[in-house]
Amino acid sequence: MKILHTISGLNISSGGPTSCTYNLIKGLRDEGIEADILTLMPRDDSDKIIADDSFIKALPNDARTPLVYSSNFRRYLSSHIGYDLYHANGLWTCPTHFTAEIAKKQNKPCVIAPHGMLYPQALQVSAWKKKIVSTVFQRKDLETASCLQATCMAELEHIRAFGLNNPVAVIPNGLVIDDSLEIRKTSNSVRRFAFVGRLNRIKNVDLLLSAWSKLGDKTRNCELLIIGDGDTAYKKELEEFATANKLNNVRFLGFIMGKDLQKLVHSIDFQILPSKSENFGMVVPEALIQGIPVIASKGTPWSDLETFDCGWWVDNDIDTLISTLLIAINLSEQDRLGMGERGRTLVLRHYSIKSVSLRMKQLYEWLVYKNIKPEYVYE
Repeated sequence: MKILHTISGLNISSGGPTSCTYNLIKGLRDEGIEADILTLMPRDDSDKIIADDSFIKALPNDARTPLVYSSNFRRYLSSHIGYDLYHANGLWTCPTHFTAEIAKKQNKPCVIAPHGMLYPQALQVSAWKKKIVSTVFQRKDLETASCLQATCMAELEHIRAFGLNNPVAVIPNGLVIDDSLEIRKTSNSVRRFAFVGRLNRIKNVDLLLSAWSKLGDKTRNCELLIIGDGDTAYKKELEEFATANKLNNVRFLGFIMGKDLQKLVHSIDFQILPSKSENFGMVVPEALIQGIPVIASKGTPWSDLETFDCGWWVDNDIDTLISTLLIAINLSEQDRLGMGERGRTLVLRHYSIKSVSLRMKQLYEWLVYKNIKPEYVYE
């Protein structure tokens, strides 16, 4: 079976969908599936593509307009036929439309993964432009796709709310497990919390800083790390708030990646994801696999934190966040380590790239070979 994934960009700076798509392809290839990724090279010389594997078909970036109209992309799809299934990642750009178009011409199955782009909060961004794109091609592409991929049940609900009745496969993003990563057994001299992610208003870091400020002297033996970069104006607001409120135990560390980020996460006690909305949040399993309990808002799909007792899944208001932070601050180290063990077990069982790749392979076999429909496909 030969599969082509498409995505408009596979740059390091592109965020979650980049690493998720890349890791999935590697996982699929480990399971014996010939899978490639078609993408465009970065425009900015300061950026670079996530890797240089031979299965990444990175084309010269000739994209025009915000819709990423690329003649190179369209030409490649037309001249490189022979794939059994096409899997497009992301919405509102021409690469996904071109993928749906070529699949239809060849009468081949097409899977589209919105990657959270049908969430109400996401639809509100440049809403009028998305209405035009939806009318011109996007809704038709979605409606005629063989299957849509959601990463969680919440995304399935948003897909249905958009008026789509196709089969939807609920398959989470997968995490590559580094076998050298172990749970830290030694205690920190201070209780260390961290936010990890792109600095954007939807991430709600301002709420976290407000809660931290209101805790006052209760955080005297604690530290809060803000790890990430993004919206320059928003970052400046956050830094100015921390300075004005004399939050001397808050540190802004900027963008960190790879082994350096793993090492830093390994040193924290709790990770916080207070987002207003989050499709998946790879930072959660990345913390859990290292035995780090997570505090996540109910704007994220992480009810597993509550179900498996490896963190807190909480209402997204300041009072709830304050009370949860207090619980974490006062939690015994023995209880924290117990939560960490349960979180690691959860990831190994349900979110490893191997388990996710096997589910995706089963989905492809259903679509290509008409095998038995997987139980996680909802019609």
